[in-house]
Amino acid sequence: MAGRVDGDILDDVISSWLAHRDTSNTDPAETPPAAIAVDGKSLRGTFARTGGAGVHLLAAITHNTATVLGQRQVPAGNSEITWFQPLLDTIDLTGRVVTADALHTTAEHARYLHQRGAYYVFTVKENQHRLHGLLDTLPWHEIPAHITSGSGHGRSERRTVQLAPLGDFLGYPAIDFPHASHAFLIERYTTHHTSRKRSAHAALGLTSLTGRYAHPAHIGDYVRSHWHIENKLHWVRDVTYKEDQSRTRTGTAPRVMASLRNLATSTHRHTGHTNIAQALPHTARNTTRALTLLAIPT
Repeated sequence: MAGRVDGDILDDVISSWLAHRDTSNTDPAETPPAAIAVDGKSLRGTFARTGGAGVHLLAAITHNTATVLGQRQVPAGNSEITWFQPLLDTIDLTGRVVTADALHTTAEHARYLHQRGAYYVFTVKENQHRLHGLLDTLPWHEIPAHITSGSGHGRSERRTVQLAPLGDFLGYPAIDFPHASHAFLIERYTTHHTSRKRSAHAALGLTSLTGRYAHPAHIGDYVRSHWHIENKLHWVRDVTYKEDQSRTRTGTAPRVMASLRNLATSTHRHTGHTNIAQALPHTARNTTRALTLLAIPT
């Protein structure tokens, strides 16, 4: 039966219900604006051992509450880029920040978000040769850095964030990217406590944020929080629900099951559960708890 459910309709209904319960919207006077992360995930169990098409889903979740606001299946042979706009068409983006990996750093996406009243924080990788080269030539050695440090998970980390305003008046190389107001450089230096091994990582990017919203601390937080979609959604579905081990392949069933996992995970988080692995057995021990979780009178 699940294999015959219309996946788009189911995702729209679930996402709409979750959006009405979402608490991540912020008042325009507040800072920084609430953010939405966009990223894709393949359901590995749907790929045949000999290769071939499987199910790939593109989702949008809030940074701070990890609420899934939308999901679309990317058809075989298509790119995530094509489904970026259809995914976000049903979501209220006004005044929000959208983060995505470098695959989605395109002029078309930047224009779309601006038209929807949203800001973007996009990273730029070396394979985007011209744009990356221009960002790399900015005089970063002259630009003040915002520095933070911390320890956890067996390692220490030092992060620097630099933000360069863009404009002809500064004499910087012209960055021809729609609605870009600032370029940023984030450098991360990590030391592992046990091995003492050190590593360094640098990321260049662009944002359309302006005014007091365009602050190095905010940009650093947006880039770091973007990966909540991996940690708080994709990882949970893989590890807690063992999604990638599932051999469900008939019709729309793989996507339907992923949508129901999104619903369960987002709803548990909305009610204050931070550990989904512990929340699931707690809910299962009493038949009324799941109904209460979904606001269904018992």
